[in-house]
Amino acid sequence: MSSKAVGKASPLLTGGARDEGGAGGAQARGAARRRRAWFQLSSWAIPSASAVAALHLAGCWPLSYSERCEDDSRYCPPAGTAGGTVDPGPECSGDPTQDANIVTDRCVVFARASAPSGGDGTKARPYSSLAEAIEKAAGKKPVLACSSDAFSSGGTFKESVTIGVASEVLGGFDCNAGWSWSAEARSMIEAPADRVALTLTDDAGGTRVQGFAIRAVDATAPGGSSIGVAIADIEATLTKVGVTTGNGMDGATGGTPEAALNGTSAPAVVSNACVGPAAVFAGEAGVTECDDGESRGGLGGLGGIPGMDEGNGQNGQDGTPLPAENPDGTGLGGAGQLATQSNCARGEDGAAGAAGSPGLPGNDSDTALTLAGPVGGNGRSGTSGTRGQGGGGGGGTKGGLFCPAGANTVEGVGASGGGGGAGGCGGRAGTGGKAGGSSIGIVSLGNKLALAEVTVTVGNAGNGGVGGDGKPGGLGGTGAAGGEPSGKVGSKQGCTGGVGGVGGDGGPGGGGRGGHALGIAYAATPSQAPALSVVEQGTAGNGGIAGLGGPTESNGAAGVSGACWDFGAQQACPQQ
Repeated sequence: MSSKAVGKASPLLTGGARDEGGAGGAQARGAARRRRAWFQLSSWAIPSASAVAALHLAGCWPLSYSERCEDDSRYCPPAGTAGGTVDPGPECSGDPTQDANIVTDRCVVFARASAPSGGDGTKARPYSSLAEAIEKAAGKKPVLACSSDAFSSGGTFKESVTIGVASEVLGGFDCNAGWSWSAEARSMIEAPADRVALTLTDDAGGTRVQGFAIRAVDATAPGGSSIGVAIADIEATLTKVGVTTGNGMDGATGGTPEAALNGTSAPAVVSNACVGPAAVFAGEAGVTECDDGESRGGLGGLGGIPGMDEGNGQNGQDGTPLPAENPDGTGLGGAGQLATQSNCARGEDGAAGAAGSPGLPGNDSDTALTLAGPVGGNGRSGTSGTRGQGGGGGGGTKGGLFCPAGANTVEGVGASGGGGGAGGCGGRAGTGGKAGGSSIGIVSLGNKLALAEVTVTVGNAGNGGVGGDGKPGGLGGTGAAGGEPSGKVGSKQGCTGGVGGVGGDGGPGGGGRGGHALGIAYAATPSQAPALSVVEQGTAGNGGIAGLGGPTESNGAAGVSGACWDFGAQQACPQQ
C-alpha cells in the first residue's frame, strides 16, 4: 500500500468525514472494502500486537492505536450485548480477582454504586445497581463491584440484592485504578430497613460471593428483623465477607377486644291482678345473643285463675343456659303462690359465666427459619369467657276474692311474676403479643454453605410483645317486677324475676417470644461449626409478659444469642 493510502486510513477508522467522489472516493471505497474484509476475517477478534505491526508496515494500519471502545469500535461488545448476555467465550475463563487480563467488557459485567443510572454494564458505563448487574449478567459473566473505601469512590449499593441464578459476584475492585483488585478492599451493600441485604434463592446454587461488606440497618417495623445474608438450601460460597446487622424491633403488643355485651333486662310487661282471665300473661324475659349462644331469662309465672288449679299462682321458668350441675339452684324460676302460702317466690339470679383461659406463650416450638428470618413465636390468644345464665322468672300470685266491683269484691286472677333478666355475654380474649425481631448475620436453610474469612457483627434483638388484656364479662340484665296487686286485702304483687348472671372474663393473651441475636442460624443441623468470626455479639430479646392477670406460664420465652444456632434441633451448633 502507498503512504497516501495510510494517510486515508485514520479518518476511516476514527469516524472522520470521507470523500467518496472521484479519485479520492475510489481510494476511500477501497479502504472501506479492505476494512470490511478485515472485520469478516477477524469475526470480532482483537488482533495481536505482531499482527498490528505487520499491518502497519504494509500500510494498512495507523501507527498509533487504542484498545478502548470509545476509540476503536472493534473493541466494543457486539451490538445487543448490554448486560453481558452473550457468551464471553473461552478466552474469558479464569478468576478476575487473579487475572487482570479478563477484567474487560467482553468477559465481565461492571457495577459501580456512584455511577449514573442508565448504564449498560461496561467499564465505561457500569450499572449503578448491583441487583440490576446480577440480573443482566444472568450467570453468564462474573459481576465486578467497585469497592467503597478510602482509596475508591465507588459508593455504597443502597439496595436489597437478590441472586436467583448461579453467579459470581466479586467485590473489592478499585474503579479509579483500572478496576484493579485488592484482597483487603470491600464493596459495600446496605439494605433498606426491614429488608434482607443479600438473598440467594433456590435457583442460585453454585454462587460465589467475595469481597463485600454487607450491612442490614436497624429494623423499623414492629417485630421487624435485621438480617444480613439469607441463603436457601443450596451450595454457595462466601469469601472475604463482613456482615453487620442492626437491632431488631420489639414485637407488637397483643390487641384488646371490644367490650362484652351486657345482658338485656326483662321488659316491664306483665299482667296485673284482677284483669280478665283471657288477659293473663307471663312477664316477658330479657334475651341477649352472645358469641357462644343465647342467654335468656325465665318467663314470669302466670297469676292464678279461680277455678283452675285451685287458683294457684304458677312457677316462673328457669333462666338459660342451665349449668350442667346446679347445686345452688341458680337461675331457677320462683315458685308461684299456692292457696296455702302467704306469697310467691322471687326468681333466682343466674350463674356467672366461666372465665376464659390465658393464651399460650410464644416460643420456638412453632418457629420456622425462612429466607426472611425466623417466622412464628407469637403468643397465642386467650379464650373468651362464657355467657352468664339468665335469671329465673318470678312466681305468680294466687287468685282470690279481692277484686273490687263497686262497693263489693269478687273473685279474680292473681298478678303474674316478672321475667328474668338475660345473662351478660362473656368477655372476649386478648390476642397474643408478637415475637420480637431478630438480629442475624447469616441465615442458611441448608448445611451446604461454605464460609472463608467471614466476620459477623450482631446487633441486639427485640423483646417479645406483651399479651393483650381480656375484657370483663358483660353485666347481667335485671329482672322485671311482678304485676301490681288489686289494692285489696289478700292480693299480692307478682314476684320479681332474677338478675342475669355476669359473663365470664376473657382470658389474656400470651406474651411473644423474644428475638434472637445470632451470628449464623441454620434450619438444618450443620455437620460442623461454621468458620466465621463473631466480632461483636448482641443480646437476645426478653419474652413478652402475658396480658393482665395472666400467669407466668403464659409469658413468652426469651430469645437466644450466640455465634450459631440450629433451629432444627433447637440447640447451639456443634463445636469444632
